[in-house]
Amino acid sequence: MSNRPPIHINALKHGAFAKMMILPWEDPQEFEKLHAALVEEWKPVGPTEHDAVLSIAKGMWRKRRMQNFLLSQLESHRADPNHAAYDEASALRGFSSWIAAAPDEFDIALTGLTARNAEHLRRKFPRRDFQSTSEWVRAIQNEVTSVLLPAVQRFGFDGSPRALIARDAAFFSQELVKYELAVDERIDAMIDRAVKRLVQTKAMKQMLVSTSPTAGGDLRKKIQSGETVRADRARQPLGGKRSGGGHHRSSEDVRRGAGNGAAGR
Repeated sequence: MSNRPPIHINALKHGAFAKMMILPWEDPQEFEKLHAALVEEWKPVGPTEHDAVLSIAKGMWRKRRMQNFLLSQLESHRADPNHAAYDEASALRGFSSWIAAAPDEFDIALTGLTARNAEHLRRKFPRRDFQSTSEWVRAIQNEVTSVLLPAVQRFGFDGSPRALIARDAAFFSQELVKYELAVDERIDAMIDRAVKRLVQTKAMKQMLVSTSPTAGGDLRKKIQSGETVRADRARQPLGGKRSGGGHHRSSEDVRRGAGNGAAGR
């Protein structure tokens, strides 16, 4: 049964893992969290906007991946006795822990030490001179703690920030720094293009909605409906006055006609 963490349904919905390659040593859930956070931030609507947000997530993920690559490479050089960035003190501590956990791998553990230290321990502590494995291991660990580690500190590496910078400067060469900056610039340009595409898509959608015939037709209907209501309200009192005035004049004419008729008789 696989120990790989389950993929969240949102990642499947947005198609994130169908388009983003997750390396075996990377955590898919970490990418899912990054993608989900960007979806929450930008609130994409439709496949075009979701694709732009996914591009942003992929760019940010690649930047993190680059940093992890560099750290992994640095750790590898720190454990290499033949590299200028070799961390001798850390290697000695790691060797001590290694033989305590796996005494039978003594010769393999020695490969992480300098040739001088490896030969010193091999000659001074042959396994046959000790009655038990635990006694042999303790003797080696005591030599590492009381002799070899203090010698490393005496010869310049004391764990101070200045010593750490001097040691790691052999790894962070000018060529490597330039390469890292160039990669970051390319990835940032990809992210910027995705952000621009997302913003333009959202703006275009809003513009299309505001100028669509349907929206315009609805607006015209509302305007026309308002004009009709206002016209009806304006006509109602005016019509009542005219009707009343006409009725009053007709009655007057009737009375005048009647009076004229009586006078004639």
